[in-house]
Amino acid sequence: MAELPRGTVTFLFTDVERSTALTRRLGAAFGDVRAQHRRLLRTAFEANGGQEIETEGDAFFVVFDRAGDAVAAAVAAQRALAEAEWADDAELRVRIGIHTAEPHLHEDGYVGVGVSRANRICAAAHGGQILLSNATAGVAEDEEVTGIRVRDLGEYRLKDLERPQRLFQVDVDGLPSEFPPPNTGDAGDGGGIVTVLCADLIGWRRVLRMLGDAAAMAAAKRYHRLVLEAAAAQGGREFEVSGDLVIVVFDSVAAALVTAVEIREAVAAGDWIELANRPSVHLGAHSGRLVDPRARHGGTVVSRAVRLCHAAEAEQVLVSHASEALLEGEALGGVTLREAGERTLEGDDRPALVYELVGTTSSRGG
Repeated sequence: MAELPRGTVTFLFTDVERSTALTRRLGAAFGDVRAQHRRLLRTAFEANGGQEIETEGDAFFVVFDRAGDAVAAAVAAQRALAEAEWADDAELRVRIGIHTAEPHLHEDGYVGVGVSRANRICAAAHGGQILLSNATAGVAEDEEVTGIRVRDLGEYRLKDLERPQRLFQVDVDGLPSEFPPPNTGDAGDGGGIVTVLCADLIGWRRVLRMLGDAAAMAAAKRYHRLVLEAAAAQGGREFEVSGDLVIVVFDSVAAALVTAVEIREAVAAGDWIELANRPSVHLGAHSGRLVDPRARHGGTVVSRAVRLCHAAEAEQVLVSHASEALLEGEALGGVTLREAGERTLEGDDRPALVYELVGTTSSRGG
């Protein structure tokens, strides 16, 4: 232990997201995938001056003299993982947490709250995400690591830590930067994580011109009822109804996505409107925390769901990476998610990875 850095050091923890599900799916082949992941991470850590303290299962514990080196190593690791070719479409994703502290160096290794804090920050991250503590973020910003941006996510309560912790995310050029809120029990002020589903009709102005106000209003009411009943059947609840825009909220991602397909099929059936050339619907889903559910103030989570909806084509359901990451193998009743590439949504300055919902619900025969 005499060779380990002393004084102010930076700890980096990693863990493979959904490793149990990967093990079940890949069987013995998971050993090769895990070995490849270890080689890639060790190369990134060693190239940036990291010293491996412990490796257990799918997790790494590494120490660095400099916070900037730890962040650079994390960025290199995520880039290497993203660029790697994985057997059997393993889609291995790694969460990384980093914290800078002044721990005690015992004969058995580092001890102190700093180690636990770094580990908890890693546990709060999602696969593909790099989270930093407040201490590390301040140093990393001064280091000016090229190709990244450090973003303040706010305060969160982490397991076994008495006070809320301010967390920061490292946005890396060319890699996904949209993730669900950190994995904590009572983070922020907005309650639990929900999935917001937005449904909007295409061509509603044409309907108003063709049917007139009274008939269009009657059709809108039937459309609202159609959407809200489909949502209620899956445990969803109304958030906002305005004209041809309906926003509903779910505690389950899978329930929201199944509902999206039910809505798409019901709108296409046309029973709610007496027009041969009826309007079609497009939908968007995004997961996060509502700012104030009681006051119907949704904040960015609702805004992003609406923008995903408006970016979708007719009868298309666009789903954010945040929602896809939260699914964790939940059954979708015959519906699947397909990666649709990166989209720059209205008001964003960076493209975000989105997914498209394909297929039909099992209740309608697939």
